[in-house]
Amino acid sequence: MTVATEASYAELIYTGVETIFTPGMQAQQQADVHCGYLDGDGLSVELIRGTHFTVTLDSSAAVTIGRIAFPIASALSPLTIWVERITPAVQGTDFKNLNRFNPEVHQQIADAGAMRDAELRNRQNRTVTPFAVSETAVDFRSRRLKAADPIQPEDLVTKQYSDDHTGTAAQEAAEAARDIAVAAAETASADAQSAAGSANAAEGYAAILENPDYGFYVDAPTETRDYGTYAP
Repeated sequence: MTVATEASYAELIYTGVETIFTPGMQAQQQADVHCGYLDGDGLSVELIRGTHFTVTLDSSAAVTIGRIAFPIASALSPLTIWVERITPAVQGTDFKNLNRFNPEVHQQIADAGAMRDAELRNRQNRTVTPFAVSETAVDFRSRRLKAADPIQPEDLVTKQYSDDHTGTAAQEAAEAARDIAVAAAETASADAQSAAGSANAAEGYAAILENPDYGFYVDAPTETRDYGTYAP
């Protein structure tokens, strides 16, 4: 055969009803074809050939994937299925032991080499590479990086891990509690001022109660007055 396409990787949509997938690639043997899906975080989960899917090759070595047991999917929540060919980088023919020229052997070796070239190129195209690199920085621009929880000292730490383990979230909670306490203190201060005003008013009222005015006329007369009283 000949290798008619550089395709060695494909992503296909699975809505729960598809039973076969044609990734548009060739393979020399079924074991070279791998299949899986992308989970909710966009991470690859590989399926097991013979348990979750089947592989068939037609006369031109074109690949067809058959469904055995795929994850649950629907038209409203489809899955992305990926298919990749990985050709082994081995060569088992010892040419010095051949008694005659066999073109099929040479064809197979040449095809395997072309397939591996395509696989490397496609894998490189799918690999996240920095936008710019200098001696002091690696810039990925808007691309998103994901990492598992760090184990070794040189492992990367995600923001989520940092928030959970370095007190960032606790600090935010403490700052929120501080703001609440400040607001409560301001309210208490206003209440205290109001209470002080009430206390001052109460003292004034108490002073009035201690010295009541009963309305008696207590002015001493300073002059003689004639009120018209008849004196016989």
